[in-house]
Amino acid sequence: MSRAFLICPEPIRELTAGVGTRFLALAGVLQRAGHRVTLGVPNDPAEAGGVPEGVTVVGADPGGLGEQAEGHDWVLLHGHLGNHYLAQRDDLPVVVDLYDPFLVDNLHYWRELGLAPFRTDHATWRLQMSRGDFFLCSSEEQRSYYLGWLTALGRVNPPAVEADPDLRRLIDELPFGVPEDGPPAPPWREEILPGCEGPVLYFGGIYDWYDPGVVLEALPMVLEGHPGATVVFVEHPHPEITPQSAASAARRAARQRGWLGREVRFADWHPGRERFALPLVADLAVVTHRPGLEATLSFRTRLVDLLWLGLPVVATEGGAMSRVLRETGAGVVVPPGDAGALARAVLGLLDDPERCAAASRAGRSWAAGRRWDRVAGPLLRYAANPWRDPHRQATPVDPGDPDVRDSLATRLARRLQRGGRR
Repeated sequence: MSRAFLICPEPIRELTAGVGTRFLALAGVLQRAGHRVTLGVPNDPAEAGGVPEGVTVVGADPGGLGEQAEGHDWVLLHGHLGNHYLAQRDDLPVVVDLYDPFLVDNLHYWRELGLAPFRTDHATWRLQMSRGDFFLCSSEEQRSYYLGWLTALGRVNPPAVEADPDLRRLIDELPFGVPEDGPPAPPWREEILPGCEGPVLYFGGIYDWYDPGVVLEALPMVLEGHPGATVVFVEHPHPEITPQSAASAARRAARQRGWLGREVRFADWHPGRERFALPLVADLAVVTHRPGLEATLSFRTRLVDLLWLGLPVVATEGGAMSRVLRETGAGVVVPPGDAGALARAVLGLLDDPERCAAASRAGRSWAAGRRWDRVAGPLLRYAANPWRDPHRQATPVDPGDPDVRDSLATRLARRLQRGGRR
């Protein structure tokens, strides 16, 4: 079996978000399959919680990642921290995890942060997609998008396609999975959300591409039918590194309407497995986003968790998970920005217990096939026999190259200008 070095770009602590959760899960999948796994984290390893048994955790030293990778057979990386490794060595097979299209996510922050993050993200993708040997993504939508990048960078080239026509050895899907065991027992609602007298609508954390405003716009219609209803948002675990424009606007709007702390609550982020406490006491989930490229490429990890928990969902159209909701019946999909449609969908579920129960069963049934050990098949195949991409040295064609200047299309244009025929 192989020796894997996983370079996680986000801190792994008691409060761990999506990337950290994914790296912990993949480390566990690899370890259970018999591979030796070292997990590099950018924080103090002593802080790391939830680490699978048998996985070695080390502090990822940006200046020493190349040395820390010594003795391993291959490397898995994601995000900016991986750039430091790539600057130090190029002799081990590299898997680049692109499940989170952070360049697209971070487009929303340019007014607060300027263009420097975009330039960094763009340079990171150019470097990593030029140097990686195998790439992971979350959906077919993402795969098509990244194949465009890889084509522009020369990674999709004639020898590569001849050897691997569907290019699954270049990039394959490994979406977010669910835990191997069943959901935890729900806690006592009064302990988690004291004073809630009606149905609880769980939203979760707010990033700037989400649309909590349409939920607040729909809330008066929901309250007419269920006066005690409560919408629950979740505070971000790392607000110091993530702009909070949408969350701040939602808080201001709730305060102005007199809802803050009652009809609208902002709960703390729960650590580890406790992160499911709030959705476990909710009646349904409401997850809305703005239309755009982010939505198209998204694979909403919270929706994966919510379906595993059996929580019916009302969500905005867009992305792979909205398709899952529609096809499985695990929830209702509504147009973006349509408060009336959102309210009707919420009330339709709240007022129909049988429909809610059917949606819950459909979500659990779908999630049963999405356990980490199953969705991680492409990575497990790679780990069993890590490969270098023999075609990755191909480079994009320079527009000034003689082959471009004298291309078939150019020669044909010249012939037509001269009035010649084929």
